[in-house]
Amino acid sequence: MITVRRPTPNDGDAIARLFMAKYRFSSLEEAKDAFEGECRHQHMRIALDDERVIGIISWRPQGAAHHGVAEVTRLAVLRNYPDPVGIKEQLFDAALAEADWYFHQRNSRLHKVFSLIHADNQHLKHFFATKGMEQEAVLRNHFRFGMDELVYSMFVA
Repeated sequence: MITVRRPTPNDGDAIARLFMAKYRFSSLEEAKDAFEGECRHQHMRIALDDERVIGIISWRPQGAAHHGVAEVTRLAVLRNYPDPVGIKEQLFDAALAEADWYFHQRNSRLHKVFSLIHADNQHLKHFFATKGMEQEAVLRNHFRFGMDELVYSMFVA
């Protein structure tokens, strides 16, 4: 059974291994440092199959609370995991529900969600489109020369 919850410090090694499988970290230590930094500065949820970490989403508010803007900074599911789209949906829905609650606690509302994704990430582009997000902009050579980033976004309310 799949569960979605907040990560704990005990999840650091498993999440670092997920980061290594999905992103360009040079070492397990670098991936673990990234997880610890994101835990301090972002909202994060992980998906587990029994007790095995299979996916992650993180988000952070952008601007002041009254703006109601949230950035999805990471969304990943282990390669070759059965039904990765279903896992992404559970994570995405959990993050949006948490963001909505976050802004309501601050007398605001979730207004817009956006994310930067690599231009060649066909799976995430398709997933975001099915969730109602649209490509809003292209950031040329944003993080690396020769690799564009796409801004995907949607208005929630």
